[in-house]
Amino acid sequence: MRYKFTLKLVDPLRNILPVNYQFGLGAWFHRMVCQPDSRFYQHLLMAGYVQKGEPFRNFVFSHLMVPDRKIEGDRLLVRSERIGLIFSTIPDPTLAPRVMETFQNATLLLGDKISQVSFRVESVEQLPDPEFTDKMTFKTLSPLHLTRKVPGRKNELFLSPEDPGFTELFYENLHRKFSLLNGFDHPHDPLAGKFKLRSPVTQKGIALLSGTAGQTRIIGYQLRFRLQADPALLRAGYYLGFGEKNYLGFGCCESL
Repeated sequence: MRYKFTLKLVDPLRNILPVNYQFGLGAWFHRMVCQPDSRFYQHLLMAGYVQKGEPFRNFVFSHLMVPDRKIEGDRLLVRSERIGLIFSTIPDPTLAPRVMETFQNATLLLGDKISQVSFRVESVEQLPDPEFTDKMTFKTLSPLHLTRKVPGRKNELFLSPEDPGFTELFYENLHRKFSLLNGFDHPHDPLAGKFKLRSPVTQKGIALLSGTAGQTRIIGYQLRFRLQADPALLRAGYYLGFGEKNYLGFGCCESL
């Protein structure tokens, strides 16, 4: 299911975030969802979505939707008292009450040693399901990230949606997500999976663990794209995210 969170600033005078807030936001979702004694995590265990002691990573989230903001260097000035955030996970209606219970009125502290901002989850709204068809257009709400292993190269290669071979790896990833949702592999897709750009591609670098010895930089891309495939595959990508590292907030998309 997919949810829209409305976040309210706890202290309007403390409203300066680091631009690279994404890792902190992902860590917050992980803590909220994976508390071993929480009813949410226990429900995931009982439903078979996670094994005991393992983290739950089948979710994705958008960037913060700040209506009024200003970027100053590596800082984000939040001028809006309320902002939005999309959270998406397994489309199981029985999870909805647990999501509401877990996140309603929860507090979120984002920031680094320089500046921090505290939010309270004012409301959690379950969003209606789109109509899934064999041809759909999507827009990224957080950067789309995909990699390819290269023989002899230590690090994986970041792939742009404009690179040759992107479409094949993209659809392989969708098939894995289908298997996660359904517990079995997708049968042969009667439609040749097609990926078409519907906008210019904008590269965006995200620093994870910014300012620490473990800092790393991941490249993602903002774009609009059109997909053709079995609706069940597009459904899997919509709810669990397209591409890789979805639990860190990459590949959250809306249908247009």
